[in-house]
Amino acid sequence: MALAANILEKSKMLDELLPTPPRENLNTHFVLGEIIDQIDLIKDDFPLVQIATLKEHLWDIRNKNVDPEIHLRGFLHVFKDTEVFKDAFAQLDEGMQLRIKAFMDGKSEKEILTAGGKTGEAFFLPPSPPVKHHFRKLVEDLKEDIHELFHPDHKTKEGQVVQKTAPEASTQGYPKIYEDVAETKTMEVHANKDFHNWGKSVSNTPKWSFVPKTVLGLQNLVKWAKVNDFRVRCSGYRHSWSSTFSEDKQILVSLLNLEQVTTIPDVMSITDEHIDPENELKVIQLAAPEGTAAAEADKALVRVGVSVTNEQFRRWAVANDKWTLPVDVILVEVTFGGVNGPICHGAGRRHKTVNDYVRAVEYVDANGEHRTISDPAHLKAAAGCFGLLGIVTHITFALDKMSYAVMQPFKPDIGLAIPPLSRNDIPIALRKTFTDAQYAAALVDFKKRAEEDYYSEWFWFTRSQQAWVNTWNATDEKEGAVEYPSPFMTFIQWIEGWLGGVITENPIFQAFPGRWQAAILSTFGMVALPPFEFIGFKQGKTETIKTSMPNALHFRRGIQNSIVRDMEFQIPIPALASDPTQPDYSIVQRAWWDIINLCYEDDDTPMRLTLELRIMGDSNIIMAPQNGNTFGTASIEVISIPDAVTDNEWVPFLQRVADLWMGYRDSHGVLLNVRPHWAKEWESINMRGKPARQYLKEDAYKDAIPVFKETLREIGEGQGWALEDLKKRFSNELWDYMIYS
Repeated sequence: MALAANILEKSKMLDELLPTPPRENLNTHFVLGEIIDQIDLIKDDFPLVQIATLKEHLWDIRNKNVDPEIHLRGFLHVFKDTEVFKDAFAQLDEGMQLRIKAFMDGKSEKEILTAGGKTGEAFFLPPSPPVKHHFRKLVEDLKEDIHELFHPDHKTKEGQVVQKTAPEASTQGYPKIYEDVAETKTMEVHANKDFHNWGKSVSNTPKWSFVPKTVLGLQNLVKWAKVNDFRVRCSGYRHSWSSTFSEDKQILVSLLNLEQVTTIPDVMSITDEHIDPENELKVIQLAAPEGTAAAEADKALVRVGVSVTNEQFRRWAVANDKWTLPVDVILVEVTFGGVNGPICHGAGRRHKTVNDYVRAVEYVDANGEHRTISDPAHLKAAAGCFGLLGIVTHITFALDKMSYAVMQPFKPDIGLAIPPLSRNDIPIALRKTFTDAQYAAALVDFKKRAEEDYYSEWFWFTRSQQAWVNTWNATDEKEGAVEYPSPFMTFIQWIEGWLGGVITENPIFQAFPGRWQAAILSTFGMVALPPFEFIGFKQGKTETIKTSMPNALHFRRGIQNSIVRDMEFQIPIPALASDPTQPDYSIVQRAWWDIINLCYEDDDTPMRLTLELRIMGDSNIIMAPQNGNTFGTASIEVISIPDAVTDNEWVPFLQRVADLWMGYRDSHGVLLNVRPHWAKEWESINMRGKPARQYLKEDAYKDAIPVFKETLREIGEGQGWALEDLKKRFSNELWDYMIYS
């Protein structure tokens, strides 16, 4: 209570003492100067923070004197004496601690990577670590006030693990679900284990949480659930923000062990991941179930267990250097089941969702039978079914031949990255003088990248003068390809993510005005992205990075280490009025600049991280929000930090964002079928005058839902179950309403 009250007091004090800056000053250059000038107002209240060091680094960054490693090292020193840093550091194993210390001491790359072990030795993660609190001391101090917004209490009064012998399970009153034919191994189970998703937007307490390893085990679990009238839902790394998970007093199936998915920081991206040879859900095989259509020319079929992580698959693909998924999410700390369930996607107008590359789905049905679906018509529902079909165990994908991305990221002025429809659309704080010819050339460049590039993505960190543009094409030529990020850069990226969590959960940061938070995070984000060099206060270097396709798709590691809030919409790109055979990218320009301007309506903008845009194609998946977007999709999202939720500003901001994006019309005046990403935040807002759930059911998916249900019914007719069986066994309150009511 005392700590939370102190944070609130200091926050109010700064709000009262600092005048509201005029809008023309709301850019990172001005706000960094304001922090440098005024942070001493609370210096004495946070003696463990190295304020002088912070000011020095902010001054250098403000003046474009940028060296990412120097600044990362400096920020580590700024917070190293704080309770949050010490507690987070204490959670790391000794080898990682030694490497971080070596980095902070300015040691060489070789010295850092060999600290605590031999060169190239993997970072050590205990095989069965106890559940730990991240930033434990701070959370204990704050839990009575805001524990739902930070890391939850993982005490396990009734959460003991049972996984060895049946007698042990029986004597404790736990269900014994056998995982082998000989009935010698029982499935790991936890009782009344509190569940929290990664983004801290969903919490509940399932009666039983199971961690399976075999298909037989899942079959036995579903049969037991049927007898005892339980509903079963799955989770992976828990990266969905919507309420798609299990419920109170029901069954949760965790595709990964509970320690791995609830412990932050997560070291998977910088360690050798232990793959249990007995875990049938962690396999990657160049094979396909019987009945699956043969692969097309220059493609291969791969059967992937739903517990396989993106990092495991990335390493497999890079090591074999033959086949790759053409699209994927950036995140590596996520399971294939977690990517598939809510219909996720990558980038590039030529590409559909990840689910569109599915060629077979294996699942345990409502009767406990292991089934396969490979009929292309049925896959339009089964390949993107939100877990409503049953417990998916394996997914077969069509892979492309390995290719190599030629990445040339750059940081143009925000006015030229995605040019506005009018100069007046640029907030005065970001407005610079450009000629008509410069705007015209920038517009041609943007459209070309959106239209033609294999991968196309744009970032704007809140109130930054520059955008980060990451669009690229691929080649079959391997010569010159490098491992990207390198082992050392992967370590750096992991530290950046870890430090991001340390900063955002630090009391002094939470006392900052929102514009200070946004400026520091914006600066931190831009400094961390290539290219890194500035010459004469301008971007002075274009960096070319050639790397294998999986590395380019997963160009950032350690994202798991910093919790964020996120709402994403899929906006159909309409036809051009003057030529109905061509896409009208003015909708993309409008969607981009509408949000940039919205971030200037409040000096403490709730969006304190980034605006991200990807151009992608449509989808054949029935329930995909991209379905029907003939000319492509603008996949656009707003991302912030938990403190924006604590300040009660986030949800109202999301409503404003939704109102803007959902107001778009085509050239004929018809409202576009704008829809949210199923896994992101959308349930708390209204859409076109209706609660979000109601609008999606009655309007956005009014035609798709009956087709989805009919396709499931057809599948069940041939495999021995009915829709009512699915509802009883695999649905929850959200999907009861969306699909079955």
